Amino acid sequence: MKTFVIYVEGHKASESYMKYCMESCKRYGWDVEPIKGVTPETLDSYDDIPTAEGSRAAAFFKEDKNGIYRTKKSCFNNHIRVWKKCIELNEPVAFIEQDSDCIRPWKNNIFDELLILNIESAFKQQVFKHLSSLGYNNSWKLGINDYNDSPIPYRHPNRTWKNSLMIPGTAAYAINPKGAKKLLSAVKKHGWEQSDFFINTHNVHIQYVVPEYFTFTLKNLNMSHGF
Repeated sequence: MKTFVIYVEGHKASESYMKYCMESCKRYGWDVEPIKGVTPETLDSYDDIPTAEGSRAAAFFKEDKNGIYRTKKSCFNNHIRVWKKCIELNEPVAFIEQDSDCIRPWKNNIFDELLILNIESAFKQQVFKHLSSLGYNNSWKLGINDYNDSPIPYRHPNRTWKNSLMIPGTAAYAINPKGAKKLLSAVKKHGWEQSDFFINTHNVHIQYVVPEYFTFTLKNLNMSHGF
C-alpha cells in the first residue's frame, strides 16, 4: 500500500524520525514516500478553508495563543493533501506521522473507509492515561472491527458532530478513495477542525485493526505542538 510519511523539513528530530520510520516501513515491504509537512510559514501557499463553527479550531482562532491556530490548520492541510492523493491514485493509502514505527507487513486487509493502524499504542499515550482511573479498560478485538466502543466522544459546541467518536490521534491510519471523498466533502460542507476532532464517526466510517501495524518506539514529537 502506498504510504506517506509526514515530516517537517529543516527540523533535525523530525527528519531523523522520518528516516527511521521510512526504514521500518521498507523493512516490511510498504511502498513508502516522505512528504514535507505544511507549516505556519508555508500555510498561505495552500487553499484557504473556512473554520467549522463551534469547533475547537474556532476557539483557537479567538485565543490564538502562540500561533496555535495556524499550526493546527497546517496540520489539517497535511491530511487534505493525502486524501487528495488517495483519490488521484484511486487506491487505499496510509497517512503516517514521522514518529511512528512500522512493526509488520501489510496483509492486504479490506476495510470500508478509514482504518486505524495503531489502536493499541494510541491508547497507551500519556494523554489517555486518565481513562484507567475512570474504569476504562478496553480489550481490542482481533482483526478489523468497527470503532464503536471508544471513550472519546466529540464534546465541543459543534452540534453536527456531538457524541460522534473521535480518532485517538492521527499518527497512523489507512484511508481508501470512498473515505477520502467523504472527508473532503465534510470539509467543504462544515469547514476544518483540529485533525483528530474532525476525523470522527459522523464524517467517516472508522474501523481499527489488531494486531496493529504501527507503534511508538521513539519519543512522540507531537507534530501539532512541537514545531
